[in-house]
Amino acid sequence: MREDLTRDSRFGAWLGKEVLGVDAAQRTVEVRYRPREEATNRYGTLAGGALAAMLDSLTGLAAVAVLPEGATAVHRSLAVDYLRPAGPGPLRGVGRALESSEHAIACAGELFDASGQLVARGRAELRILDR
Repeated sequence: MREDLTRDSRFGAWLGKEVLGVDAAQRTVEVRYRPREEATNRYGTLAGGALAAMLDSLTGLAAVAVLPEGATAVHRSLAVDYLRPAGPGPLRGVGRALESSEHAIACAGELFDASGQLVARGRAELRILDR
């Protein structure tokens, strides 16, 4: 697993990010998020922005997981579908690298609650850069 997938970042820590594994053959990454209580809205569910931030993280990790050492990726766009409310408990994310070219990569991500229900999904387009 690439070292930069598990490198600490303040925002990743705020999201409670923990990379669980990478499957290079399937081009996937699995991540657990443990969002903070501050990420909930007035109804006690996770704010849409918090879910979008997790999908931003997840799709970025999916891209980095399949890129060669020395390359990274930055988001150009992120589209999010909110499917059901998510409580403040841990979420499991599965990110997948889709098609790529020399300068761009498309990735998708799904977030599941503790009961296995799909709560949100996203699709991202990222620009590939030299680190």
